[in-house]
Amino acid sequence: MKFFFNILSIWAISSSFGAFKAVGNELDEVICNAMKGMQAQEEKKIPYNIGDYELIGITVDCKKKALITEKKHIQYSLSDFSEDYKINAIKNWEKANCKNMIFNTNTGWSTTQIIQDTDKNVVLKLKANFETCSQ
Repeated sequence: MKFFFNILSIWAISSSFGAFKAVGNELDEVICNAMKGMQAQEEKKIPYNIGDYELIGITVDCKKKALITEKKHIQYSLSDFSEDYKINAIKNWEKANCKNMIFNTNTGWSTTQIIQDTDKNVVLKLKANFETCSQ
């Protein structure tokens, strides 16, 4: 989660220098550069533990305007995840990321988190973008 706060910080700094006045590709470039910078910092630490999970990947795709993170659970296999877990994870993911100006504004950018079990089976894909956040 710390890296999302880094994105928000970079976004705020950029905006104070007039980055929000940029249009189209210029704004995308500002966001892309901020995300790529954050990605470079986080990749130095990967893999690392975040509570019950291990962050195993982070990707920024500027053409698709996407931030993708991957984490795997340290102890749970696929059958250990309940439906309540999935419902709560979706709500928490949207709530946390829809506060971020990059995803709650119609910039076209999205963030996806892929949660895996101990064997790297996909448990859940969580996504936040303007469409999700504006509901």
